[in-house]
Amino acid sequence: MWTRTTTWIFLAFATATACAEKPTAVNALIVTGIRDQSTTVLRETLTKAGHRVHVTEKPSADLNREKLAAYDVLVLKDNPTGAGSAWTPENRQAVAAVVKEGTGLVVLHQASAGFNDDSTGSREYRRMIAGGRRGGAKTDQPRDLSVTIQQNHPVTRGIGSFRQPADKLVRSPQITEGSQVLATVFDGREQDEPVVWVNHYGNGRVVHNLLGHDTASMKSDGFAELLSGCVEWAGEKGFRMIFDGNTLDGWEGNLRYWSVENGAIVGTNPSWKSMVAHDFLCTVEDFDDFELRIEAKVIGQRNSGIVVRTVKQRYKYPIAGYEVDMGVMRWGWIFEEGGSRQILNRDVQKELQPKIQAALKQGDFNDVVVRCIDNRIDAWINGVPIGFTETKQDVAQRLRKGKIGLQLHDGKPQVVSFRNIRVKELRRD
Repeated sequence: MWTRTTTWIFLAFATATACAEKPTAVNALIVTGIRDQSTTVLRETLTKAGHRVHVTEKPSADLNREKLAAYDVLVLKDNPTGAGSAWTPENRQAVAAVVKEGTGLVVLHQASAGFNDDSTGSREYRRMIAGGRRGGAKTDQPRDLSVTIQQNHPVTRGIGSFRQPADKLVRSPQITEGSQVLATVFDGREQDEPVVWVNHYGNGRVVHNLLGHDTASMKSDGFAELLSGCVEWAGEKGFRMIFDGNTLDGWEGNLRYWSVENGAIVGTNPSWKSMVAHDFLCTVEDFDDFELRIEAKVIGQRNSGIVVRTVKQRYKYPIAGYEVDMGVMRWGWIFEEGGSRQILNRDVQKELQPKIQAALKQGDFNDVVVRCIDNRIDAWINGVPIGFTETKQDVAQRLRKGKIGLQLHDGKPQVVSFRNIRVKELRRD
């Protein structure tokens, strides 16, 4: 077990052009069969949110495995048994196959009612979309709805309860076993009706969203935020969790300092007995080219950091690697620990820090993305980009592959927390 580590992360400031794309952008396909304004609204909403959006108005021709392989998430807008938007049995089988393999699925109001008979294909469609408008479900006439967000989930994070204008409430929708309800609407009589829930179909993430029955209801700010959250979460194709939320399986470090609390990895430098050297909890597994997505919180007067491409060495410091600093005034610092260059992006701090500080959620979890490809490392802290290209070929070669680690600093008391840790391994073109 490793009890002390040191790391490098070189990230010099990247230009806006180099890092302009939203780090969590996905390739989305809106599946329709009807050319109307609502399709335009959906496309504009997702494009404005930073995603790459395509539309098919010919599902019978385009819903095959070869074409669907290009997308991270499918957005089902219309009833797949309706006039103009009907799927063939082969289309249905192709969609089910790619979702099982990991393509995300977002099901909207109209698509929720598709394949509503008792055939084998219809039952499988129901399982794939996690239930919906079938069986005894009833749909009200349009009215303003008060949408209550039920859980702090990646789909709904940052979205408060909102008023949804002139939308149709579905009463008693079917929800498949294992689904997690994220949003409800009070039916005006006696119970809350679920309107958004999530599940999995094989390896694919599925979001069922019963809001947005027509163009006008899709234009609300609340619906737009929710739609983007649905697509972004479902579209994490190829990512896998490297922290199970309950144990430190797959990680190694000094367990005097590291534990699991409330679904997060927590490192504690206690006030009653301060650490004499900083510590890193590292993955057992090594990674080459990859993208890491993680939520991080730092409490205390010392910095923390996320380590990538760490390797063991027989010098003063037991490991070297690339570290994205965070905490106090070091969010966005790039520090070479275990080498001689130390702060690698000092010259851009004057420009970078106002952007970082404006985006930070002090005392709360912050979203961090780190992407490593060849000699290039890009990172985003709550969407603010930083980046570095390693030009020392001997260093680049030595740190081409390594572990991912989380830092707990020595000195003054500190608590650091990391959760929702997932990785996508990238193939070189």
